[in-house]
Amino acid sequence: MEIEDAFLYNFFSYTSQGCYEKAKECVEKERQTHKVIGPWQLLLTQLIQIVSVEKSYMEIGFLQNKNKGFLRKDNSLKVIYENIKSETRKIEDMAKLHSQDRTVNYCQNIIQYLTARIHLIDFYEKVYQLGLTKSFKYNELVISIDNITEEHLYAFTDISLTPIRDMFSFECEILKNLFKAMNELQKLQFLPSLALIHSAHTTLSSWKTKLQNRETWKLGFLKNSQLPGLFEWLLKLKSAILSKFSLYFHNTLALQTTYSDMRQLCSKLLYDNYQKMIAFQKKHDAATLILSDNQISDESIESDCYPIVISYPQKVNTDLDIILKMIADTSEELLAADKVIYKYLPQQHTSYIYTSVEPSIYLVIIFENKKIEKDVHIINFMTELCTNLRCTKIFLSLKTPIK
Repeated sequence: MEIEDAFLYNFFSYTSQGCYEKAKECVEKERQTHKVIGPWQLLLTQLIQIVSVEKSYMEIGFLQNKNKGFLRKDNSLKVIYENIKSETRKIEDMAKLHSQDRTVNYCQNIIQYLTARIHLIDFYEKVYQLGLTKSFKYNELVISIDNITEEHLYAFTDISLTPIRDMFSFECEILKNLFKAMNELQKLQFLPSLALIHSAHTTLSSWKTKLQNRETWKLGFLKNSQLPGLFEWLLKLKSAILSKFSLYFHNTLALQTTYSDMRQLCSKLLYDNYQKMIAFQKKHDAATLILSDNQISDESIESDCYPIVISYPQKVNTDLDIILKMIADTSEELLAADKVIYKYLPQQHTSYIYTSVEPSIYLVIIFENKKIEKDVHIINFMTELCTNLRCTKIFLSLKTPIK
């Protein structure tokens, strides 16, 4: 490995592990040995900028725009990445004029890496917008992250950028598996969603091991140091998806263990959605809570395979065709986000309150008495459960107000 290769490798190792001060020291030391102004010295200046933007990126600063001053200049992280990319391209052109081929190669690889970062920022913007619109088109996000992975498959492959390349691969792999898992969960696919959640967990563990190889951690100075915000966000998203999986397939999972063990395992999840359903049913004396899957066609519905994802109590003492018909008759209304519909059947003295969790999945609460519309306790419960299952809060947490 050439001297410059070793320097850049160390620089990107420190940067990828969150050792930003070490990365800066590395650059300053290199500057002292190259005091003549030229392409290489100018590139070192851009590396200092890269340390700052990488630190902000890893703390989820990429969707925040710290506009200050009268002119309100756009200084979002994406714009800063674009500026560094533009300056690095100028250095590349200068290096070509001076026939500094190695510097040209470094510039080209760094530009490719900056482009990949910009594309990921655009991807996170789409995730945030999904949380706003509540459209639940996870397949579109799967296509987006697949395209980013494919486009940069052979980008910034120089040995000196290996550490940052590894981090990029970890991030893309985790995002791809998590959103594919959400897409499979929408279709109630047990094994595919389980395998994808497990793959995301494995990659998160590998990334965590890399992050914890910090020199300061080895010396024991920062044993309580937190992991980067972006890593924590991905970890929380995985936990929310696992919570959703545990509810959608609660009956299947419960067959594999005892009731007490199942309850204990679910209590450790980010959201113990099943216990929330039980608590609500007991507190408000609901007859039944149901998650209904309307993806199954009428021809496939039989008495023993009605499309119930989960219910509490498990024995449903209701004419389930009534629920199907209600949902079908109000399908247009249910397209509106967070729309809660009340239906009371006087002849049965039964209230049906339902909403759409996501396409074809509906939350239905049945009371054996008349309930008033817009009951705050019912609405709050349904909103909270749907928010948990949609991961809405986690999507929206990508862009928090600047204090």
